[in-house]
Amino acid sequence: MDKIKDRFIGAMFGLIIGNTLGAPYKNIEFDEIKDFAKGGIYNLNTGEWTDSASMALCLAESLIENGFDLNSQIKYYLRWIDEGYLSSKNKAFGIDNQTMEALIYFEKNNKFVDITDKDSNKPLARLAPVPLYFKNSFTDAVYYSGQSAYTTHNNIYTIHSCKLIGGVIQQAIHGENKKFLIEEVHKHMDLIYDVKLKIVDIPYKTKNEIKSSSSALDSLEIALWSLYNTDNFKDAVLTAVNFGGDTDTIGAIIGQIAGAYYGFDNIPKLWTLKIVKRDKIMEIIEKLYEVSKK
Repeated sequence: MDKIKDRFIGAMFGLIIGNTLGAPYKNIEFDEIKDFAKGGIYNLNTGEWTDSASMALCLAESLIENGFDLNSQIKYYLRWIDEGYLSSKNKAFGIDNQTMEALIYFEKNNKFVDITDKDSNKPLARLAPVPLYFKNSFTDAVYYSGQSAYTTHNNIYTIHSCKLIGGVIQQAIHGENKKFLIEEVHKHMDLIYDVKLKIVDIPYKTKNEIKSSSSALDSLEIALWSLYNTDNFKDAVLTAVNFGGDTDTIGAIIGQIAGAYYGFDNIPKLWTLKIVKRDKIMEIIEKLYEVSKK
């Protein structure tokens, strides 16, 4: 397989793998995550994903059908809520309050939510389809990655965190090395200070200096630190989710980055085989690749 396509598939499927791996452990105490499991707060079967993966698949379908269009994106998210569309079960589940409020607000007022001071990791976890769609334009990948947050989370830290991760994914797809992704790529973006500070400190931080939370800033730090301090997809994802807390969301964030960097072939085959509805996932990924900007 062509290396760019392998990384392209890796980014999207990696998001779903990471989300699925972390899902049963979300917000509960555990000793160590080593493999897929069942149970958790959503009573999952092995291989079932949560909201981040569902919204990423909805975002991918929106891009396939309508290009980058925020109104189209939020309508796909509403279809997921209303019908369970592209859920791993027969209904939507796992949605956070802020996202639900934004979707209800749009349905009532036909406009997006106003600026909020709440910094959230949710738009980062569904992000991969955007830099994949704009895979051959770093500028567009960065800009539209930030724009994609507006449907549900109009927050400057969240938007700029999406810009950073979008740029990292786009460059990873094209084979840039880890040193460049962590130490150089942010220099080519217009980012707020708080986001830049998170990435420039990664080479110098120990695990004990990093905390897990549902904020965009903390979650991007966990994901990029885990990428920097491991040398394969499996270890990167396991390192990130073992920080605990919002494990399904953090898993999706690291999964898309590590997948873009290492490629689909580096994802453990036993993991890919355990994912439910994987044929549908691959169909969407193939379509997204076909329409991605040349």
